[in-house]
Amino acid sequence: MNTLQDASNTDAVLDQQFNLLRKDLQELNTPASTEQALLLAFAKQQVKNKKQARNKGLRPWLAGLLTLSGSFGLVMLTVLFPASQHQLAPDSITVSNTELPPFVALVPLERLHEGTPHMMETEVPAAWLASLGMPVSPEIAGDMVQAQMLVAADGEPLAMRLLK
Repeated sequence: MNTLQDASNTDAVLDQQFNLLRKDLQELNTPASTEQALLLAFAKQQVKNKKQARNKGLRPWLAGLLTLSGSFGLVMLTVLFPASQHQLAPDSITVSNTELPPFVALVPLERLHEGTPHMMETEVPAAWLASLGMPVSPEIAGDMVQAQMLVAADGEPLAMRLLK
């Protein structure tokens, strides 16, 4: 029973305190000018939030439109101004058998002197040349290029020179 009396006493004390708080709040009167200023501020904030929400709704459409127009512009640029049609041939000089270009080492020089390499002629993809760091035009990246290679006994390419 003791706990029942404590609970009722606590409720009575809380009711008394809440009644005092209600009475104090009723005595407080906010001036009408403050209330009007707050209402105007809330109205301005709501208009600003609506504009931001409208702008956020347009952003994906605008981004898509800009991407599409940029892509279309790049396609038109490549159609109107096609890339040059030059191949990997030297300027108006044909390479004869006596003027072969030097070999380019694909491995360290010490590895070249270890055994007796064999020379073989082959065709290599131009894209592979680009992976070695050689400048290759995108127009011929899918083509094959004639080359001579020095190959070790185990088949590892040691050096290479381009023929055409």
